[in-house]
Amino acid sequence: MRKRCAYCGRYFIPDRRVGIKQKACNRTECRKKRKQEAQRRWLEKNEGYFRGRYEEVKAWRLRKKKSPPGGMIQDEIPPSKPIRKYVLLIPEDKTGMIQDEIILRRLNGVTFAAHGG
Repeated sequence: MRKRCAYCGRYFIPDRRVGIKQKACNRTECRKKRKQEAQRRWLEKNEGYFRGRYEEVKAWRLRKKKSPPGGMIQDEIPPSKPIRKYVLLIPEDKTGMIQDEIILRRLNGVTFAAHGG
């Protein structure tokens, strides 16, 4: 099933998860326009949502800053942990087969991901 984009007029195949409800094609300009339109409609329905909230939010943030470490608000970005480099030993007879450096990055306690360097 093909649909016509509401913003550029081109035909596209909608994502199967969205189906007939999808209005915009996958082009960046069309997605931006659709997002802006959706935000505008939301603001029209919820006119006063952001008015007068700053003092309340400011007080809430001050209360949270005084909470123990590990609280909900994180204003500073913690320094990243250094990446460990693991050396992959390659048998001497296989050295001509590998052309790039392989670096392993730990994803969690037991899983590593390899990427070239």
